Amino acid sequence: MLTHTLDGLKAVRAPVEHVVLIGGGKSYGEHLGPYKTPAKESDPRFLGPIFYNDQEDLLATRSDIDGFTFTVLRPDVVIGFSLGSPMNLLGAIGVYAALSNAAGVPLRFPGTQGAWAALHQFTDADLLGAAVRWALTAGSARGEIFNVINGDQFRWRHLWQDIAAVFDMPSAAPQSMNLVAQMADKGPDWDALVAREGLRKTPYGQIASWEFADGLWQSGFDMVQSTIKIRQAGFADSVDSHQSITSKLRQLRQDRYLP
Repeated sequence: MLTHTLDGLKAVRAPVEHVVLIGGGKSYGEHLGPYKTPAKESDPRFLGPIFYNDQEDLLATRSDIDGFTFTVLRPDVVIGFSLGSPMNLLGAIGVYAALSNAAGVPLRFPGTQGAWAALHQFTDADLLGAAVRWALTAGSARGEIFNVINGDQFRWRHLWQDIAAVFDMPSAAPQSMNLVAQMADKGPDWDALVAREGLRKTPYGQIASWEFADGLWQSGFDMVQSTIKIRQAGFADSVDSHQSITSKLRQLRQDRYLP
């Protein structure tokens, strides 16, 4: 896809000056299990396959041939609303909380005890957008790879009560479960809740990805990427992760995607 895009632009003589490629934490193998933390952009690659490496190598080659520059950004667990996204943790959190509240049960963390206690991280979608804008013009970003994280880490055991407070509901002790199986029959419950509360009609299969939520909430190891490199290059924006997720959940309630 990236090759065809570059070829198409070249074919119509559209001048490409700079390309910003957005990859992610999988460059460090976090989807495979525990990895070296804090992960740095200079860390050696792991044995693939991983198409991030193919894309980065392609840009390095084509930029020399075609005369453009590029920057690679590596966010991790982007927090922002989107329908139909296969990696939409915000929607999964909101729907899980809303259905729990409607059923009269407290908000229980559905992951493992290891994930409950481990250090994790987010990238706020607005922060990522600001990083893209910066990378398009900053000379210090040319030909570089940068981790883009909020600037802090969190533990679910500390964040969970803040999430429950957004929905004015109690929390309770964690109860590990497989959400793909547990939430498989909740489509009618969601549709009923949408109708009863006058919410925007969003299909149950598009507003949340239980596979992605399971993957994160069963990861009982630290996920930490260093942001030193991008800060030293001149991008110093940061976001408090507790505030990021609670403010975006409140926005989804205000916009009537969640009750």
